[in-house]
Amino acid sequence: MKKEKFNNNYIYPPRPELKISSDNLNFYDKNIFLAQPKLNGSCCEIYTSKTPIQKNRHNSILNNFNLSNREIINVFGTNLNLIIGEYMNKSKNSEIGLFNHKFVIFDQIVIDGEYLLGSTFEERINILNELYTPISETKYLYKISDNIYMVKTFYKNFKRIWDDIVKIDMYEGLVLKKKDGKLERGSRKINNNKTQLKCRKETKLYNY
Repeated sequence: MKKEKFNNNYIYPPRPELKISSDNLNFYDKNIFLAQPKLNGSCCEIYTSKTPIQKNRHNSILNNFNLSNREIINVFGTNLNLIIGEYMNKSKNSEIGLFNHKFVIFDQIVIDGEYLLGSTFEERINILNELYTPISETKYLYKISDNIYMVKTFYKNFKRIWDDIVKIDMYEGLVLKKKDGKLERGSRKINNNKTQLKCRKETKLYNY
């Protein structure tokens, strides 16, 4: 892992662009990829400090963000960190009911002022599991605080998980990430896309 001092510039989140059909999920279920739920909210980055900032994936302030700075600081602290997740702002239902104005963590690429360039997805997931202790859990999420959650990560049975998760309103499908895929610099909107795949349920706009 090549750590680099974070210079407070905006970092675009790692973004999956390649799409696959759920019919092909078994092909990727060979101990090379891991899978995380893909949520139907707004991509959100939280830059922590004494006054946290929340931005979207276009480098703009995320509007209508309702989490308090106190809750963010209680979970993430005031050191320089960059946590990436989904802000649930579309009044969708989870496996336990309405799930609105919640932040769901799925990655962290700056820790205590260090940009984790060269770290793998699996390394960062292990770091997340060390940093954040759940107070409860559901089938696909860990609850970290009243309004902050973290996705669960799965290493096998992708098609079986897909068949179940797409029945739940707030999940769009799965994101597959190469376990050994290394973090590249996020200086452009499309970045780190060669080591990720997305598998979404069908809508009027796309087949998958």
